[in-house]
Amino acid sequence: MLSRIMISVIFFVILGIGEIAALSTEEKMEKPKEQYFVQLIGTREGWPENMTPDEEGIMNEHYYYLKDLVAQKKVITAGPVFDPVFGLIILQTDSRDEALHIINNEPSVVQGVHTYKISPMRVSLLVDYLSPERYPKETSDKILKKEITVPATIERVWDAWTTSEGAATFFSVHNKIDLRLGGPYEIYFNHEAAYGQRGSEGCHILSYLPKQMLSFEWNAPPDFGPLRRQHTQIILQFEPVGTDSVKVTLAQIGWGVGAEWERLYEYFDRAWGYVLENLRKSFAETPSDKPSN
Repeated sequence: MLSRIMISVIFFVILGIGEIAALSTEEKMEKPKEQYFVQLIGTREGWPENMTPDEEGIMNEHYYYLKDLVAQKKVITAGPVFDPVFGLIILQTDSRDEALHIINNEPSVVQGVHTYKISPMRVSLLVDYLSPERYPKETSDKILKKEITVPATIERVWDAWTTSEGAATFFSVHNKIDLRLGGPYEIYFNHEAAYGQRGSEGCHILSYLPKQMLSFEWNAPPDFGPLRRQHTQIILQFEPVGTDSVKVTLAQIGWGVGAEWERLYEYFDRAWGYVLENLRKSFAETPSDKPSN
């Protein structure tokens, strides 16, 4: 059964959930974002062909600065233009002041490698794009598997995993869940942190069978550095046990290879046990649940 479900999950992953996707209905109702076209312009002749080692280090900082902003959905796209030579960045921010703050703190601007020009614009068409770095290039056949039986009906357990109200009872009160293919499955463990550092921002629902199976992407905590930019997949199965209990089986697949991935596996081996126990406790018997005499 699990193998068949894994195949269906992989199918949805291959279809691709674009990192730059159409806004949800809820997001469309928010204040429209402002977009800006930024040109990073070299400050000396011969740039960037004669880049020094120090400048290479600065440009490495520049790359990861922008990459974090992509995770926060403040940079739509960025890259070099070759004729004429300049660095292209398209920002999506709440205001011009925010856009200027981002560029004035960009490492290559701060350290004098680049100056810049910024112009307001509007992105009207944009292809969905699935970054090749979203999933590990080399994967292992490891499966992290956990099971727990909780004292509740299948309807209540399903709602606990698939609604914001339900997730608030055992996962985190701060979350964003929209049960649809490609919908967000974002759990915020540190709601006060900057977007991109809160929890599972950017994770999407991959597939589901109502009251039977739910699959979604999952990412590493911020402490795991580059691994946070790559995603594993969670598969949840729900099996009624009698009329008042449900067995929940969790499988996490899509692990990369290497020492850091082993460390991440060990972390989630502990973390998911804690989450599932919280789920069980959330359904612990209360006075209103007790049968009448």
